[in-house]
Amino acid sequence: MNLVVENAKFPADRRVSDGTPAAAAVFRYRFWVLLFSAVMVFACAFRQAVPQGRLQQCDPSADAAVEQGRFEAALEGHERLLASEPANCLAMYHLGFIWGRMGDRLKEIDFYEAALECGYAFDDQLYFNLGMAYGELHDLNRAIQAFERAVAIKPENPDNHFGLGLTQLAADRPERAEAALQQAVSRDPNHLDAHLALARLYLDQSRWDKADAHLAGIRQIDPDNAEARELRQLLQSRRAMQYD
Repeated sequence: MNLVVENAKFPADRRVSDGTPAAAAVFRYRFWVLLFSAVMVFACAFRQAVPQGRLQQCDPSADAAVEQGRFEAALEGHERLLASEPANCLAMYHLGFIWGRMGDRLKEIDFYEAALECGYAFDDQLYFNLGMAYGELHDLNRAIQAFERAVAIKPENPDNHFGLGLTQLAADRPERAEAALQQAVSRDPNHLDAHLALARLYLDQSRWDKADAHLAGIRQIDPDNAEARELRQLLQSRRAMQYD
């Protein structure tokens, strides 16, 4: 049974900059903070093969504790398992996830990195989670590297491109952010958050037609989306200001 960690859906920042460079920087910072406050859904793996051929197994009761939100019990159970099986890469990965849910990003990263060194380097979700953890610590270069690895492992997953795009945006690399977000939309035309991110990016760059196109796409996906309404109003006001 394979490890399943469902990709997070990113909450989008509902605040926008006023167009000045300083306000745009604040916008990117707020966008990043909200991005990495996303909640991930975790499910246990009973058995998982690693490249060396070892079978990895988790303690079902310890993983059930994760699903129930009993993170102290989950932590104790996984620590016991790792003490008895020091080479259990999957337990390292799960411990990283648990520490992340408990708010300790440094320990989260340490266990993810340990899992990678152990041989658990084939799961795009581990790299996705690692990118989120590095991002929350504002280590954007390492976050980008992690998301790029997630994309390389599973390029068909639009959320990997979406995470990379928002990380590039936070790193003030708008062209790379745009390319990654477009990849997310190309793989999932109904990726609401990617459309919203692109609309915001184009608004920030005064590229009205492109912003309008993505807002039109959002209208097809979610006609009553409140954030999209706010962005359409902003688009209209900025266009009016340009031609006054």
